[in-house]
Amino acid sequence: MPSFSGNFSACVRRLAVLGGVSLLLGSCDRLRPVPPPPKIQALPEIVAEPAQPAAPEVEIDPAVPELTINKSAQVSVLGYHEFVTGNPKQDMQLNIDRFREQMQALKDARLTVIRMSDFLAWRRGEKDIPDPSVVITMDDGWKSVYQLALPVLKEYGYPFTIFLYKNYVNGGGRALTTPEIQELMANGAEVGSHSVSHKVGPALRREKNKGPAGFEAFVRTEMQVSKQFLEDLTGTPVRTYAYPGGINTELDRGIGLEAGYEALFTVNPARVTWDTPATALPRYIIYGKDPKDANFRRAISSRGTSEGDIVKALLGGPEGEALVSTTPKSDATVADRLPLIEVDVSKLQNIDPASIKMKIAGFGPVPAEFDPGAGRIRYRLKEALRSNDCQVFVIFKRTTEPKPDAVNWRFGVDLVAYYLPEPPPVLETPRAGELMTSPEDPAAADSATPAVPPASVPVPPSPSSPSAAQPPAHAAPPAPGMERQVSTPAGKPAHSPR
Repeated sequence: MPSFSGNFSACVRRLAVLGGVSLLLGSCDRLRPVPPPPKIQALPEIVAEPAQPAAPEVEIDPAVPELTINKSAQVSVLGYHEFVTGNPKQDMQLNIDRFREQMQALKDARLTVIRMSDFLAWRRGEKDIPDPSVVITMDDGWKSVYQLALPVLKEYGYPFTIFLYKNYVNGGGRALTTPEIQELMANGAEVGSHSVSHKVGPALRREKNKGPAGFEAFVRTEMQVSKQFLEDLTGTPVRTYAYPGGINTELDRGIGLEAGYEALFTVNPARVTWDTPATALPRYIIYGKDPKDANFRRAISSRGTSEGDIVKALLGGPEGEALVSTTPKSDATVADRLPLIEVDVSKLQNIDPASIKMKIAGFGPVPAEFDPGAGRIRYRLKEALRSNDCQVFVIFKRTTEPKPDAVNWRFGVDLVAYYLPEPPPVLETPRAGELMTSPEDPAAADSATPAVPPASVPVPPSPSSPSAAQPPAHAAPPAPGMERQVSTPAGKPAHSPR
C-alpha cells in the first residue's frame, strides 16, 4: 500500500504539470496573432508643378519721358560726285583737299552726320535725330569715292550713301567694282539707286518721244530693274532713289512709290523737314568749280562757327561784341537736368513778342516766355534731359529788321554728377590753442576748455592779436582720441572721420 508521502509527492507533481499547462495555455492566448487592419486604397501621388520664374523687375525712371520724335528737326543732304587730286575739269569733280576742308567744317560746326537709314527711321517716326543733321550722298559710282573720299570719311567717322546706276557698276575705267562697293559698305556706306542708264538731256527726250506708253515702260525699267539689281548685288534692301539730273515728273514720283522707295531725292538746294514730300526731297549738290562753295555754305549756314558759339557772329554787332548771351553758356556743362534756358536780348530793341519761337532738340517747340522789361527769353524744362548734350534754337524778329534773327547753341549735361550725393562735410580748422571736441564724446565735452577760463588758466591770445598765429608754449595738446568737430550743412547730421 503506497505511503502517504509518496501519494503526496505524486499529487504535487500532477498539480505542477497541470499548472504549467494552464500557464502555457494562457501565454498562447496572449500571443494569438492580431488580425491585420483592412486595406486602405492608396491615394494618387500629388506632384507639385515646377515654380515659374518670376518676371524680372524693370526699374522705370519717371523723370525720363518716352521716345519723342523731333518733328521740327532739319536735315541738310549733301550731294557729291567725282573726286580729283588736282584742279577739277568740270563742276561735278571736287578736289579732295577741299572735300576734307568741308568735312572739317562740319566737325567744327558740330553738325551731326547721320546714316541714311537713321534719316528714314526718323521720317517713319521710329527714331529721333539731332537737330540739325547732315546726310552725305555720292552719285554715279565713281572709283574715286573708294580711292580718295573713303580715307577722309573714315578719318572723320562719317557715314554716307552711294547712289549707283546699273549700267555703270563694273563698267571698267573709273567705275566702281563689286569688291570696292562691298568694302565701301563695310566702312559705313549704304546703297541707293540712281536708275539703270542715267539718261538725261537728248537721250531722255528720245525716250519721251516714244509716246506715253513707251515712256512709262522706260521709267518703270529705270526704277524697278535698278532696285532689284542692286538688292541682288548687295544683299540689302534698297529704299532710296536719286533722280538723274534731279529731273522728275508726276509719273516718276508715282512709279517710285510703287517700286517701294521711301525717299526720292532731287537736286533742289534746301533743307529737308518732317513735312517735305518723300518723292521730292531736296539736296545741296556741291560743285567743284565754285570757289565760294555757295551750296555747301548754304547747307550749314546759321548752324554754328568753328568755336561752337554763333552768338559772336550773329545780329550784326561790332567785331567781337556779343549782342545776346545765353544761359547755360555755350559749351558749358551743367549738372541740372531741368535747367533754365534763357537768352538775354536786352541789348536789342523792337522785338516782336509774337515772333519768338524756341526749340530744344529732342523736345521740339517749347512755350518760351518773353520778359520785355528784363529783355529775357526763357523756358524752364519740365522734363529731364536724357542726353549729355543739349542744343537750343531761338528765333525772333525785330520790327526794324527785314529778316528774323536766330540764336542756337549747345551745352553739356553731366548726367553722372546729377546722381552723385552732396559733397562731403568740411573739417573746421581750430584756432591756435583751441580744442575742438566732438559732441558725441561726453568725456571730451566735460574736459573741454570752459567758455570763461579760471584765473589760473592762461588765456590764449585772440585771433586779432599779433601772436595769434602761433599757440602759446603752455597750450595743452589735444587729448588722445580727441576728434575735431565736423562742420555740416544745416539740417544734416555730422559725420566724424575716424
